[in-house]
Amino acid sequence: MEKVSMMINARKLFKDISDLPTIPAIVSKVVSMLDNQDANPDEIADLILSDQVLAARVIRVVNSPLYRTTNQISSVKRALLFIGFKSVREMILTSYFVEGFKQKDQPFDMKMFWMHSFSVGAISRRIARIVDFPDIEKAYLVGILHDIGKVFLGHYCKEGYGRMLASIRNTSYTTYEAEYEFFGTTHCEVGLCLAQRWNFPSVYCDVISYHHSSEMATEDPLLTAIVALADFYCLSHVTADSVAQASIPGRSEENAWNVFKQLATEKLPLSLEHFLSELDEEFETIKQEVDILFDTMTT
Repeated sequence: MEKVSMMINARKLFKDISDLPTIPAIVSKVVSMLDNQDANPDEIADLILSDQVLAARVIRVVNSPLYRTTNQISSVKRALLFIGFKSVREMILTSYFVEGFKQKDQPFDMKMFWMHSFSVGAISRRIARIVDFPDIEKAYLVGILHDIGKVFLGHYCKEGYGRMLASIRNTSYTTYEAEYEFFGTTHCEVGLCLAQRWNFPSVYCDVISYHHSSEMATEDPLLTAIVALADFYCLSHVTADSVAQASIPGRSEENAWNVFKQLATEKLPLSLEHFLSELDEEFETIKQEVDILFDTMTT
């Protein structure tokens, strides 16, 4: 699969679209400030408060069962200090992405899609902790966003994407392989186009683009491998549906494991299967957290 031609085909899909969801400029500015550990909480809080919708989302999520606050938090500044800049960053970006595509008709079950996305974020965070990755919140956020290209393809190419999904149901074909055959591109390249439109940081763009070919990642190959392995793990631990992939490790997963072994600073098990099995103990707990997050983000 030739990346340049796939990117050309992906960009063609965007050419005549006028109703693409956007991320407000104020959100991009807040996220940029939250990336800076030296930023002033008062300045960030004031900026968030200038957008009532944004402020309400921050307050709603911080008071959800996900964060188990003992007392109701009604101050944006207190929310920032309580859960930290990076957690607020991931919360804001995720909520706007969910909201932007909430009303878009899809040929697949959107609840299944979001549950998978949130699960990949949670497993990415767990794997990041295991290998002592320096920014576990970043692993969590980009894990949630890794499949954004599927939402675009499902809505803006609905008829063709529906036929594609029907053609691979009950087969060992992956959506990645089928997308390439049907569209000459995949959700990775389409997701990259979306991420660039929304001015995502370059490392987010790279992970979205290469999470099925992490050996090609240039910005942060280890982070890309973390998300790739989390993606595979989650797909292999749920009941198969129309957007699921095969549960047997393929070349993409083996390549990600090789990248992982080369770059991880912590000692790893001898095999990919053994490493993934070590995540099983926490999977039920993670599923419960994902249920809470899903309900909070989509209501």
